[in-house]
Amino acid sequence: MFRVLNRFKSSKQESPEEIEKRKRDDTLKILNQVVDFEVALQAMDYVLDDRMEQGITLLDKSDKDNGSPHTISVLARGVVEFLQATLSFEQEEMKKATETLMRAEDLSWKSKTEAEKKNFKCSSLYPPGTVYAVTYTESLLLHALLMLFSESLVEAAKALFKLRKAYSMLTQIINLVQNSEKRKRPSSHNIKPMTPADNSSTTTASSKSSSRSRSSSNSNPSTKNSHKNSRSPSVSVSDSGISTGTSSTLSTSVDIPYKVSETQKNDNSLNELAEKIQKMKIGRLAGSHIDNAPAFSRLREGLGLGTMKTIDKKNSNATTESYLSEEYDLHQATIDEFIASGTNLCYGILQVVLSLIPPAVGAVLSVVGFKGSREEGLRLIWKATRQRNVHGCIGLLALMFYYDGPFQFTDDDFDIPASGKSTDDNELPLTRSYTNPSDFNSMSNDKLLHPGKLLEDSLLQARALFPHSALWLLNEARMLSARGRLDDAMALMESIDVNDIHMRQVKVLMVFDKANTMVNIHDFERAAEELIFLTGFSDWSHAFYTYFAGCCYLEKWRMCELGLIESENSQIYKEHAEKLILAAPGLLSKKTFRSKNLPLDRFMARKVEQYKTVQSRLGCKFLVDAIATSPIHEIMYFYNGYNRMNKDGLVLTKRLLTEYKNDATELHDPDQELINNLLLAITLRRLNENDKGCKILDEKVLPQLFTLQNGKVKYIKKDNDPWAYPTAFYERALFAWKEGDIEKLPEIREWLVRGQNYADDYELSTRISMKVKAALDRVEEAL
Repeated sequence: MFRVLNRFKSSKQESPEEIEKRKRDDTLKILNQVVDFEVALQAMDYVLDDRMEQGITLLDKSDKDNGSPHTISVLARGVVEFLQATLSFEQEEMKKATETLMRAEDLSWKSKTEAEKKNFKCSSLYPPGTVYAVTYTESLLLHALLMLFSESLVEAAKALFKLRKAYSMLTQIINLVQNSEKRKRPSSHNIKPMTPADNSSTTTASSKSSSRSRSSSNSNPSTKNSHKNSRSPSVSVSDSGISTGTSSTLSTSVDIPYKVSETQKNDNSLNELAEKIQKMKIGRLAGSHIDNAPAFSRLREGLGLGTMKTIDKKNSNATTESYLSEEYDLHQATIDEFIASGTNLCYGILQVVLSLIPPAVGAVLSVVGFKGSREEGLRLIWKATRQRNVHGCIGLLALMFYYDGPFQFTDDDFDIPASGKSTDDNELPLTRSYTNPSDFNSMSNDKLLHPGKLLEDSLLQARALFPHSALWLLNEARMLSARGRLDDAMALMESIDVNDIHMRQVKVLMVFDKANTMVNIHDFERAAEELIFLTGFSDWSHAFYTYFAGCCYLEKWRMCELGLIESENSQIYKEHAEKLILAAPGLLSKKTFRSKNLPLDRFMARKVEQYKTVQSRLGCKFLVDAIATSPIHEIMYFYNGYNRMNKDGLVLTKRLLTEYKNDATELHDPDQELINNLLLAITLRRLNENDKGCKILDEKVLPQLFTLQNGKVKYIKKDNDPWAYPTAFYERALFAWKEGDIEKLPEIREWLVRGQNYADDYELSTRISMKVKAALDRVEEAL
């Protein structure tokens, strides 16, 4: 007690000099913290630009300058390793990322506790410790996702515990973020009032759609006055570099959450640090902080090599300076930016993940407080993408995977609008404008389903920011593919030498996507060569790659047999197919995921066993002669190939499914014919032959899966090709939508519920069930 009194007494007796010194130390600590965060954001941007070594070197130097690794530095490493791990799912990468994220959790919690204990306030918007609460939840979430990917029940149970902790804390922080958005002045989103030239009717392609909201703010006198009195430093930007004006001092710093004393205003070391931070921040926003010219100089008008021409600035009054002023909130403190973007990203991803999990698991989780909303999650992720930092980039990658990834959660054919919602494309600006961040709160479900130009512009911005990165080029190719521009996608992927890609995980994805695209344009020989090449440097799933390559050669041989192509190598194709398909199961003990076979590996093993059974039954010499429906068409479905093929490709697929005959097809095995008819029906729907396709499903596929007895569904359980059975119900729902539009919604719902109820635990259950659930959610919302 006496110690407490003495401590209290001594604090009261601090001299003015001691008080000033303590306040200066607090200011210095805040500025150094901001530098640490800016350095971490810069390092992660180096990685996103495919310059891993420079990013890690920057973090190492920061740790050395600080004397030891600090919280944001460790988290930055964890985020980088998480990206590497989830791009490749390689065991060593997963283990490495897990260990780093565990360290980040511990350091974040200690930093949070210390900031709260000392009441260290580094933000004018959020309570002490909030920024480390965000780093803590980010570490928890990423760690939990890695544990879920492990496919271990024990790890999954631990992951749910971590997700529960992250969910609870994020729920509190998101309320703080949303409340702070309401309190922000509308004028804080631009650094200065627009000049008459800036507000000219001649604008760049990337800023046209936001002119309405900008011009309304320009016409408001109070807005102009508030800009004039803004504390933000002046900015001078050119295409070759960025410099801050002389007002970049401590007194105008947006990163100090309180009014500084006159003594501190005149402190040269503090002013130099404040100016350094401002230069780092403006450089980051412009994209010049990672030794590139400002990103504005590389912005393009559209997708693909045909539009590699940048926006012509000579015919517009736009400059990099006006671009930054219009597109970013230059009045936002780095710590506040990190809190808002990190919270929106993490809570958004968590909401989407929870909304996509199978219903049985979801029901259990909802009992213990978990409840996910796909729409809310997507809106929050979209808000995160508006920030020019790693959170915005990860958010964009998540959205790209959701909309245009290898398998889509939102099927292009299932374009069901939300009931009573506007479909006006003008509801949101199509650029990265910060004119009103809360716009994304009212982003309609229709826009969430089909973001269109909004997603394209966001990707083009990333391509401009990271010109050295194959990751963003790959995502542009995927977007082209999803829009049916397969030749353009191939040309873009072939414009880069894969040997020049530094991040090996991205190199793996690039080669695999090239193979998939080649399959969709029926260039099977080159696809097989790419897949075999992939086994030389990928640590992932050699068994499936080998099987996939064998299936490509098999289809190439069948095209020769049908006379669709002429080749002297037809027998070589057959031999390659036989050798690779037979060799694939023997690779299952190698290159596995955490010592387990992946779902597609297990799928492959089951298929090869089926072929061997038929081979034994027929007594034929070659395994490939015992294969009825060519397995390449199944794989094409798994990777959304039917939605990507053009008309010529679909016509060719139809011929391959219907015209090829051998001893195995003549057996008329019901399981094999079910697969063939299902794939044929999907092909016909994509060719707009809906009546024919639906008839095949109704007469040849669905009767094998269920019957109606007294109005109740009775399922006929089959297990030969379990992925196909819930898929058949899902595809029948799609036919109903194409037939009857809104009036058919009750019937569509019934088909989807049947697909959901038929599903069982099988090798591709997660992939199919998430697709069914996403469609069912949209239907129920529209009803």
